[in-house]
Amino acid sequence: MNHFQPKNYQTRVLESVQTYLRACLAEGDANKAFYGATLDLWGAGIRYSPLNGFDTGMPYFCLRIPTGGGKTWLAAKSVNLINTELLRVDHSVIVWLTPSNAIREQTLRALRDRTHPYHAALRDAGPITVMDLNEAKSVTRATFETSTVVIVVTRQAFQVEDEESRKVYESNGSLMSHFENLSPSQRDHLLKDGEVVPYSLVNVLRLRRPFVIIDEAHNSRTELAFDTLAKFDPSGILELSATPDTVRTPSNVLHSVSAAELKIEEMIKLPILLETEQNWQQCIADAIARREELQGIAEEEQRTGSNYLRPIVLIQAQPRDQHRPTLHVDAVRQELIDNHRIPAAEIVLATSEEKGLEKIDAEFPKGIADPNCPVKYVITQKALAEGWDCPFAYVLVSMASLSSATSVEQILGRILRQPDARHRKHSALNQ
Repeated sequence: MNHFQPKNYQTRVLESVQTYLRACLAEGDANKAFYGATLDLWGAGIRYSPLNGFDTGMPYFCLRIPTGGGKTWLAAKSVNLINTELLRVDHSVIVWLTPSNAIREQTLRALRDRTHPYHAALRDAGPITVMDLNEAKSVTRATFETSTVVIVVTRQAFQVEDEESRKVYESNGSLMSHFENLSPSQRDHLLKDGEVVPYSLVNVLRLRRPFVIIDEAHNSRTELAFDTLAKFDPSGILELSATPDTVRTPSNVLHSVSAAELKIEEMIKLPILLETEQNWQQCIADAIARREELQGIAEEEQRTGSNYLRPIVLIQAQPRDQHRPTLHVDAVRQELIDNHRIPAAEIVLATSEEKGLEKIDAEFPKGIADPNCPVKYVITQKALAEGWDCPFAYVLVSMASLSSATSVEQILGRILRQPDARHRKHSALNQ
């Protein structure tokens, strides 16, 4: 198993989670607990924003962790605290919501991998069962009663408007045993289809009152999203985000980690060097030259014992437009091939239609970071705005119009993670 030594700021985050969950149990009121916990932690109580339609005692809080800060590890580590400090149970049900299928698969692989630090963090809670939605549709009572069950799904999986998603609200014979010997109050608590109580996955979860973890929570702020969560009757909600919402449905930020803290712990590359170039072709040429310069430095370090590093350029192209020409992904790719003689094998497209990175993950054991992988340029539009973490990504070229601070922070986050979470000898490889 890979040994993982938590950073100082990660230990402080977990102490904050423990403080708040203990306060929730003691107070029986998430609002009072949040104010009291933040007063103890930061010397000033923070105003709590409750969620309409949820139990007032239900913890609803957010951890603001910049990209590269290990938020998935922190969430996995929090599961034991949820069990011991809040729920006081040996085994719980965790519904882990992700914003996309790609991040769902990435999270599932890591949480299931017994050699991965994420799985080790989960196992603090004792026996663990990690499953996807299809596996959850036939989950047994014995599984719930002998392990903490973590169900990793996309947020869209429970949206009743989607025909495929509606199946989680319909009766499923495989789940019938969960509804045996229920008390009248338990049965009255379940969702009904007319006068009938369906043997559905949602009703199974409702019986268990799962704790919900929401990854990239800034994208899950609609009324529909919260109505969907309410159907679980959750025992608590933990949000993870580098850019939490502070306006529409404000997140209750319990602990905010700064980029400076991550820099001190050698987790991210800083400072960010920003240049603007009006001529897009010159911009591409400058990025290629910068990548080659970094490649030379990386190879020089490798000859003196440093780990393998292949600097990668991430290019954010413009969307296609029927009415005017744009610098879309194919146009950028042709520019690299035709005018700069970049081999096609060194370029990968990562869009909603082109799943180039998934093919690389399937082909190479270490994905894009594998020494045998030739890719040096990743071209995207919006697909990598969040969730894709490649420590080899050093140079970002954006041709898109970014209109919000959140959009800027999310795309910049793709190039911040420090390879091997440690400083390199040459300063150019640390920024």
